Amino acid sequence: MEHTSTFLGVTPDAVFAEFVNADFLVAFSEEVGVVSGELSESTAAGVVTSAMPWTFPTDRPGIPSLARKFLPGEVRLDWEQRWGPLREPPVPGAMTVELHGTPRATVEASAQLLQQGDTTVYKVVSRTRTSLKWPLAGTVESSIDKDLVGWILQVQARVLRRRLGLAESR
Repeated sequence: MEHTSTFLGVTPDAVFAEFVNADFLVAFSEEVGVVSGELSESTAAGVVTSAMPWTFPTDRPGIPSLARKFLPGEVRLDWEQRWGPLREPPVPGAMTVELHGTPRATVEASAQLLQQGDTTVYKVVSRTRTSLKWPLAGTVESSIDKDLVGWILQVQARVLRRRLGLAESR
């Protein structure tokens, strides 16, 4: 599933700088409403990797109702992102989210920060796999990609806009 956000008057470098900033990552986690564990960060060959464990109750807004039926009361997952190297746009990125427990789920996403005139386009393509059996798996996976991943990326864009002093997107 493809998700996009745009940031008018902002360069991909500025978005990259925020996405790899520890303060941004903590603010983003807090706005998503998760309890996050210790943030770990590393850089190798210009690629910045950030990871943290998250936990959250499944009765909160943003969790698709279909997914709630199959999740435990509290979800534990590992969230990781990789951005870079920073060079001419598009700036590459990737995210992996591993949901622990039953059912298990993995979200793999590729991302790009593209320059279009004076606008940065943040494009994410996600794919979710679960331990559920077909045909239920396809329905739940699609719901997670569309609703849950989409909602989390909207929160991320909202936190970024606020930190960069941009107007909220409509």
